[in-house]
Amino acid sequence: MSKNMSKKAIFEREFSIVATLVVGAGALLLSFPLFFEEAVGEIDWITIPMVAFPILGSIILLALASQQPRGMKEKMAFPVKAASLGFSLFILAISSALFFGWLGSIDWTTLKINEYNMNHEYTWINSLGISWHVGLDGLSFPMLWLTTLIIPITMITTWEENSGWYHHPLLLLMEGSLIGVFVALDMFMFYVFWELTLIPMFFLILKWGGKDRRYAAQKFFLYTFTASVIMLLGLITLYFLQDPSQYLIDRGVLTGRTFSMIDMTNNAQMAANNGSVWLGESMQNALFLMLMLGFLVKLPAVPFHTWLPDAHVQAPTSGSMVLAGVMLKMGAYGMFRLPLTLFPHALAEYQYLLLAIGMISLVYGSIVCLGQTNLKRMVAYSSVSHMGIVILGIASMQPLGFAGAIFMMFAHGIISPMLFSVCGSFKHHYHTLEIGSTRGLAKASPFLGVYMMFSWMASLGLPLLAGFVAEITVLVAVWMTFGWWVLLPALVLVITAGYYLWSMQRTIFEGSGEVVLPEGMAVEDARDISPWENIGNLLMALLIVLFGVLPWIIWDMMSAYANAHFYFNMGGLLNLVAGGA
Repeated sequence: MSKNMSKKAIFEREFSIVATLVVGAGALLLSFPLFFEEAVGEIDWITIPMVAFPILGSIILLALASQQPRGMKEKMAFPVKAASLGFSLFILAISSALFFGWLGSIDWTTLKINEYNMNHEYTWINSLGISWHVGLDGLSFPMLWLTTLIIPITMITTWEENSGWYHHPLLLLMEGSLIGVFVALDMFMFYVFWELTLIPMFFLILKWGGKDRRYAAQKFFLYTFTASVIMLLGLITLYFLQDPSQYLIDRGVLTGRTFSMIDMTNNAQMAANNGSVWLGESMQNALFLMLMLGFLVKLPAVPFHTWLPDAHVQAPTSGSMVLAGVMLKMGAYGMFRLPLTLFPHALAEYQYLLLAIGMISLVYGSIVCLGQTNLKRMVAYSSVSHMGIVILGIASMQPLGFAGAIFMMFAHGIISPMLFSVCGSFKHHYHTLEIGSTRGLAKASPFLGVYMMFSWMASLGLPLLAGFVAEITVLVAVWMTFGWWVLLPALVLVITAGYYLWSMQRTIFEGSGEVVLPEGMAVEDARDISPWENIGNLLMALLIVLFGVLPWIIWDMMSAYANAHFYFNMGGLLNLVAGGA
């Protein structure tokens, strides 16, 4: 009796703590607009609700769960998962309201280069010139919106994942970290969030991954962290190469320098207007390579891609969905935000190197896919191939190519999570990832078969789906710059169709009318996907169709950013170094 009373007291205590935290969080959300409106004259919809709130919320949920015995954790699983999903849906509501103009009348298509909406800056480490500086433009907002779309969909799709009391808060922590990367306008802040994203992904792979999860998690961390250190050296070098400002010294900044991306872009602009190369050509080229190396590993591109297949094969479904959907896009985003903006001369200098990297990634990824027998590894290499298209768009040095590359980031961000969701469902229900081990899937699991076929078609670039828009715009841009070299990436798209159709034929349709199951699995054990998986895949399918049929919903802001970047950054310098294309 006393033991039951003790358990009841513990439950009531934990319930009261959770209730207090929820009420406190609600009060914070209700009061923060008034606070910031009084402090800075404009509501900061980024700092607390979109960055701090998910990170702090996830830490609190993880801390609460970690202190409970196993039985109590299982009882807390549903409330913790529901709270995590509720937080992510709240963030999605804010980002959608910003996009549609329900929170302020924002026109994302009229921003000039180095101009941002929701621009807020607060002193962080004054002695080093470090600020908490956030803002959004036509490059960062699509990535933010993509993040706020994919995280709740991932939570829904993987609702039945084991140890959900840890799993879903980690996804929430990942969301806050990713948003921090995309909204940061201070290089120090950018780097902090860049590294913070490694922590939840590392633990997702390590705890919920496959049998070789330790190796995959360590390889993922070492590759990306090492590349980030090289990138950090470039950022620090860039910081110390700035001329010290007496104004900043008088305000207590010991070095007289800042990590502000806006200030650095202005300095580069002033140098270009004076007819000089900011920091000198040799230094520009060196910094360009240092920063690009960090971003190419994260993307990833050949030959820096070897960590990705292992990470995807061993990662749980949620880890692969977020890794492919958003985390890889950090690499391309970083390219646009820093080296492509600050160093247009270096971009022109290394244009053909980028062309080679893009072509090799595209061709190599597709050819390797043809030889894969593991479904997840095949999809992982297809991501390497598709990221090659992003690099080709950059190498084209055309505004259409820039916009197409950004749209490919977004389109791949909604297609690849569906690909890995399908792979995860296949693994969960059939206990294998081997292509051909299960045949006649359409009969045994019709919903899974439909979603597999749809996502495969979306990834190979079927018209009226989001991937087609991105691919065709990049191909046109490549043709404008490199002429008939466009035939190579065009032929690779045929190879892409080949390996997807081959895997579909062997998995979904073969079997002579009978279902062929993996060895040791009975026919009665074959099940279709769960309602949670159904909802998640359906949402992603609708998004893929929506942005394939109506791409202008998000294309206009991307195109406006590309045009401003190309024609107006550095006084149109990028257009000039590209030969006036």
